[in-house]
Amino acid sequence: MMKPKSSLIISPNLGCPEITAIEVLNDRGFQMVIATAASEEFDTRAHSMTAMPSFDGAGEAFGLEISAAEKLANEALPAHFEDLGETRLLISTTLRKTLLPDYCFWRVTAKPKVALGDQHLRNTEGAARSTLYELTLAVNGVHVGHVHHSLCLRIGRGVKFVHVTDLHLAARNDLWAAEVRAVIDSSPAAPRQQSFKNFNERFRKFIKWANERADRGELDLVLALGDLVDFSRTGLFDETADDSNWSTFIDMVTGTSAEHERGNRGLRVPVFTTTGNHDWRTYPYSPAFRLDLFGITKKFADELDLWYRNTSVEVGKKLEQVNNALMREGSPLLARSWWGAIANMGARGIWVGAQRLVQRAQAVVVSYGLQMVWALIGATGLFTAIHTAPKSLPVIGSVLNHPWLSAGGLLAILVASLVLPARFYAWLRNTLEGLIAIESDVGAIADYFLRVNPYFNYAFQLENCAFIVLDTGSDCLTAQSFWDDGGKKVRRISIDDNIIGGAPDTMGFYPANEFYPYSQVSWLECAVDCIRDHHKSERIFVGLHSPAANLAPSKRKQAEQILAMRNAPSVLMHQGIKDRYDIRYGTVNHYLSQFFYICLGYRERDLTYVGPRIDAVFSGHAHWNMEFELGKPSNGGAEWSPELRYGWFSRNIEGHCHDTGNRWGPLLLQTAACGPQGAVATEVPPNFRYVTVGAAGEIGHLRPCSLTDPPILGVAAPAAAGAGKSR
Repeated sequence: MMKPKSSLIISPNLGCPEITAIEVLNDRGFQMVIATAASEEFDTRAHSMTAMPSFDGAGEAFGLEISAAEKLANEALPAHFEDLGETRLLISTTLRKTLLPDYCFWRVTAKPKVALGDQHLRNTEGAARSTLYELTLAVNGVHVGHVHHSLCLRIGRGVKFVHVTDLHLAARNDLWAAEVRAVIDSSPAAPRQQSFKNFNERFRKFIKWANERADRGELDLVLALGDLVDFSRTGLFDETADDSNWSTFIDMVTGTSAEHERGNRGLRVPVFTTTGNHDWRTYPYSPAFRLDLFGITKKFADELDLWYRNTSVEVGKKLEQVNNALMREGSPLLARSWWGAIANMGARGIWVGAQRLVQRAQAVVVSYGLQMVWALIGATGLFTAIHTAPKSLPVIGSVLNHPWLSAGGLLAILVASLVLPARFYAWLRNTLEGLIAIESDVGAIADYFLRVNPYFNYAFQLENCAFIVLDTGSDCLTAQSFWDDGGKKVRRISIDDNIIGGAPDTMGFYPANEFYPYSQVSWLECAVDCIRDHHKSERIFVGLHSPAANLAPSKRKQAEQILAMRNAPSVLMHQGIKDRYDIRYGTVNHYLSQFFYICLGYRERDLTYVGPRIDAVFSGHAHWNMEFELGKPSNGGAEWSPELRYGWFSRNIEGHCHDTGNRWGPLLLQTAACGPQGAVATEVPPNFRYVTVGAAGEIGHLRPCSLTDPPILGVAAPAAAGAGKSR
């Protein structure tokens, strides 16, 4: 984790940049949040700011004046927001008390010292384009802080953005790809069709596509919504800031470090981020877990796994720690609340309890394997001697005196004493590695909070579009529930969602908890009220990682069959309290019904409330494309429950993009993964969703895309079949 210095730029930052026009920046400046060592006063004269172009030859550096410092001491959710930008003035409990406990947070205004002009914009083929800047902070002339791609000087009209999700970046992806190539190149016997599927390389291809669109003025921003990294700790280097896959993410977005050598110059448009369940995971999983994701054989996976284990010191330490804990006390949750788990969680409690017992048995076998082998041999010999003496003693003696049998017996005993414990150890290690791979911890996102984006939830306005970004948190069933009291955070979950390798439920929408002291639903209501009262928004978009509705593979297949049979535009999934389909496969875990009402412009507790409706909710997590539409029942009376329909709605919306009377939405839009391959053959990574909004709010493009689609703006609707995974 990065070690904080005397002062830090908290916001804007790489994953929550400021987008503004030159004339607005010259007139009003922009709001910033700066953290300083605990102080009663912010010295504006001691702090100075400089904006540097993010790319050579793209703009000119300029200085910024800092003024109007206001201490951000209130941790409570305000009664209302006057502007969406105020959502960035709420400092999370995690940042305030866990990561920077000795710091104060200040709201300041930064304004150019001299008026900016056209020379501060990059020029591409004779046209001015939006330009990214880095912000650097100095205290008394000493450089103390730097944030990448945090300020964008905007050019153009209309809003054009991309939703991209499930990047799964990791330093090991590039190392493994090089290792596979080296083996193939050095061994004529190696299968030439072997090709490692590198998630990092797929994101680089997306960056190239995005930059081409940006250079033509066809892209304003990227929403990168969760599973940005595969896991946080690389385990490959010393325990420094570089030993973090967040460094890999930053290098790829900014084009720094060794990215130039790979042909990646960095993303030329601002990126807005939030976390996914993988971003909360600390440790890696074995390449053998999903061979199809990496495109390698079991043999290659075993070789890569051995090579990676030898370099992953952190995983080895964690394995030893967990094994010792299991030996010492088993699972604390099992020991303290075994019957409670069964009573409160039903079948899931039985399954979790059984798994814990198996792991405890494995730990005992591994720790005492050698002693158990010798004890078994001794007990067998004693039992034989008792039941065969005295009449069999001469026979036994003559047999045991045979030189070949005596040597073979000793060899068998030696092999058993060495091999059996090793076998049990491998068995236990594989089990524990699978659990460790889903261990979630707030420490995993420490570098993300300090170097990318300090917010769980935030919102911003761009022209006639309002964007609300929400965090959906860690896996609901995490490894902590196996060896501490992590299970207490679990609400409604199902077994098949959460078995390792399935589509796990996630912890959003958070109730008030240790990360911040108010619920996300309450925060969302404040943000929507702000849009209603203070913003003129033609479109409202919500972005998050884990979907609010999803179908298991078998249920999706049934829905597709009904669509084809009826030749209907959609099929009803959910009506009132009756679930025709289970729509909760791998979704957010709390207060889902409240979220549906908010999207429709109502409040579940007060159906007389009238507010703006959400136009689209963008999510990922399941690694495939899927679309739902929320609606109010046509026969709904004073009390009603939302309806949810499944279909391909983006096609119809694009076909009526200039019809302002065409009502649609709210839509729940999942986008296939940018990094891993989903199970749908046509969804070839990198996948993304390109969206354009005109001056009157008309939608010009909404469908999901892939680089294999010719042309990129005229793609066909995705094929429907198969299953998605969110490992």
